[in-house]
Amino acid sequence: MEAKVIVDDLAGPVRLAASPTGQTLYSLRLEARDVLGIDLEDPAKRWTAVPAAPGVDPKAVGVIDSSTLAVVVREAGTWSIRVHRLPAPGNPGAADPAQSVKLGSSDDSGGEPKVVVSPARDWLAITGLPTPLPKILRLTITGARLGPPSERRCPPLADRPQAVTVGAGGEWGLFLPAATDAVGSGSTFSWVSPSGAQRLLHTASGLERVDDAACCRETGLLWALAGGAIGGGAEGLWRLDAAYVDGRQIARPVSIGALASPTAVVCLPHGEVAVSHGTETSRIVRFTPRAAGPKEPDQ
Repeated sequence: MEAKVIVDDLAGPVRLAASPTGQTLYSLRLEARDVLGIDLEDPAKRWTAVPAAPGVDPKAVGVIDSSTLAVVVREAGTWSIRVHRLPAPGNPGAADPAQSVKLGSSDDSGGEPKVVVSPARDWLAITGLPTPLPKILRLTITGARLGPPSERRCPPLADRPQAVTVGAGGEWGLFLPAATDAVGSGSTFSWVSPSGAQRLLHTASGLERVDDAACCRETGLLWALAGGAIGGGAEGLWRLDAAYVDGRQIARPVSIGALASPTAVVCLPHGEVAVSHGTETSRIVRFTPRAAGPKEPDQ
């Protein structure tokens, strides 16, 4: 993969989401409390998609369709997800939500929620909410409206997941912390059926704590942001490849790029991925598959 820094001047940590076409990258700036649209063909071209609102603390962003964003916000002790219909480019951002769905209340000000949208864009999931809110919530998408939050069709979990993604067939991809007595074993990874009822695969990921993950529908590749691999490896972007040992499928982590304090990874078209990293100042790096070299002639 070839890495290219496309943005290097965003203040504070960010969260990312990409439009279905991959033309626009949306960056939620946690300190500025707004969402910027970034043109991937010309990253210097930016606009405010969702402006900051008094008393509202946005924590996560997802894309429902090319003109609709879903933003998880906290107001005092109440959590909700807001649907924003985006105006035409060049017009003021969508300050007032078209819909707001309450997720629950918590006195815990922590939590690092993430929004995961299904490949068919007919449902989305929210993870990372603080206790006592559920570990995973699922909401159906009808047009540009969300149904009520529910734990139905979500995997039953003993621990809160470190990261969640969705496979090309709608299956759940879950990175979970290792058991407390499994010293030095890092995160585990599981594929779970779309209904949440059947575990299809469970294996060690080979990675230390995973902060975000993405499964790209176009390529089927699984990406993770992690602090490194068990036994040594750089903090940053990793690809998890399927491998077989003694007839048993395992996950084999492959380091793609070392990045300090990675915060979000999203899939783009043509096998590309975008990664944000940094805390005081954020950068966004675009990873592109390296072109294959010329084929050697047959001898």
